[in-house]
Amino acid sequence: MFSLGRRATAAVTMVVVVILGVSLAPTIEARLGGGIGFDRPVDASAEPLALPPQVQTTGPHEFLREVDGEPVRYDPCAPIHVVVNPRTAIEGADEMLQQALDSVTAATGLTFVQDGVTDEAPSDQRGSVPGSQDPVLIAWSDPDEVEALEGSVAGIGGSVSTRGSPWFDTGAVTLDGPQLADVLRRPGGWVSARGVVLHELGHLVGLGHVDAEDELMAPRGRPGIDDWGPGDREGLAALGGDACREY
Repeated sequence: MFSLGRRATAAVTMVVVVILGVSLAPTIEARLGGGIGFDRPVDASAEPLALPPQVQTTGPHEFLREVDGEPVRYDPCAPIHVVVNPRTAIEGADEMLQQALDSVTAATGLTFVQDGVTDEAPSDQRGSVPGSQDPVLIAWSDPDEVEALEGSVAGIGGSVSTRGSPWFDTGAVTLDGPQLADVLRRPGGWVSARGVVLHELGHLVGLGHVDAEDELMAPRGRPGIDDWGPGDREGLAALGGDACREY
């Protein structure tokens, strides 16, 4: 099952650089059955690569999917491999993405490994082949290529899980390069654009939207909310873990 979240941008004033509004895209059923098995990744460990931090604050947070009351998550004992399609990448995209991935790692304990660039185009059917272990695709795109980016939507993110499984198999983040390039040119544009990337990576690892204005995963952003809030951090910590996936 492929769960997606979207984030939109719209300029308000020269001070309020960006407002972010999102609605969850329809869930897309991947062609996966509960009995599909996966080979153990060659770089998987017998124990978590890192543990999530001990979060001292609490706040509202939601998960994109749950199984038996627990959030669906990535295996903390194997690195999440990432490839990047830079077709419409903004200036400083590599640095921005690395900062955002490092932030997710610090908040979850999950480890990311960038495997380089690709010309693979984004698709909502990605990961739908049974047994697929594709790396996560982060694609810099535009509305001409991805219809869901039309209007003020600046990014889409989500992950695939085998039906009924508590584990994500792979996922994707698609970013509207031209729109974020426009954001980047405004005062405070770097942190605002990075906030969009963080938000979509939050969806990638399993966070949903929350109706709380001081959280980065809120449907609509507020000035100065460009990093994880207390509820975001609590949810992200829960998406790490101390148990390995069984293959």
